[in-house]
Amino acid sequence: MSLKTDLRADLILLLTAFIWGLAFVYQRSGMDHIGPVTFTFGRFLIGALAILPLWYVMEKPKQIFAFNKVNRNAALLGLVLTSGMLLQQWGMVYTTAGRAGFLTGVYLVFVPLIGLFFRNKTEWPTWVGMSLALAGLYFMAQIEAEEIFTGDILVLISSLLFALHIIFTGMIANDASPFRLIFVQFTVAAVITGLLVPIFETWDWQGIRDAMVALLYVGVLSSAVGFCLQVVGQRTAPASHTAIILSFESVFAAFCGWWLLDEYLTQTEFIGCGLILAGGLVSQLKVLLKQSSGEPIQHPHGVN
Repeated sequence: MSLKTDLRADLILLLTAFIWGLAFVYQRSGMDHIGPVTFTFGRFLIGALAILPLWYVMEKPKQIFAFNKVNRNAALLGLVLTSGMLLQQWGMVYTTAGRAGFLTGVYLVFVPLIGLFFRNKTEWPTWVGMSLALAGLYFMAQIEAEEIFTGDILVLISSLLFALHIIFTGMIANDASPFRLIFVQFTVAAVITGLLVPIFETWDWQGIRDAMVALLYVGVLSSAVGFCLQVVGQRTAPASHTAIILSFESVFAAFCGWWLLDEYLTQTEFIGCGLILAGGLVSQLKVLLKQSSGEPIQHPHGVN
């Protein structure tokens, strides 16, 4: 792969991180009106409806729900995604945004560690970059309490599931249309959460109307657009490197909190932002060194 291709993939993933960082604002505000299960159902239903016409315009698929390997893999990804999103939303009810942001970002550790079970090698710049970014997330979260709450455990489990989702997406991203992968995942997620809503929560039309702006953002931009960008970016970026770029989500979340909610960054949070930025740059050292030496850059499709 060329340096230009690598840069394009990184910019796509960075845009994804911005979209997801801004989504934290809407995820918090949306749950002022509806519960976490209803919110998760709404985001995936809107996401599926948003991606379908775009898919038809771009690729004109002949079949949508055909029983084949691609759809089966996408459906399995949908189960992982649904579980992770539900646990994250539930966890955010019981813990603070700072703790949730840090614990979600722990997928930085989970991605390369899980990759070891697949006997895949992670290069030293990625490990160093991962450590810097993880330290940055800690500074941004400003965690002071020693105790672990129920919400923390839920978000931490969701982080593990997001790591699995990143790994498996990297493995199959080159084998199918990103629109198909996302549409099938969102459909599976919408069906599952739709069945769970009457079990765990009460349907509230007024609450849904009040949360509609938040649902539209997380459904159209954060879900439909964001996950499509992730799949496209991971066609050339390895999963462990992807995790570092996506960790900028916490930086953008802090920026959007200042921009939209007048939440000012402290000196400690600025240190955290700097460490995450340093981690992303360090993770690129091997790519830059190979390019300068004239060696071709190769990216595996799975975890490296």
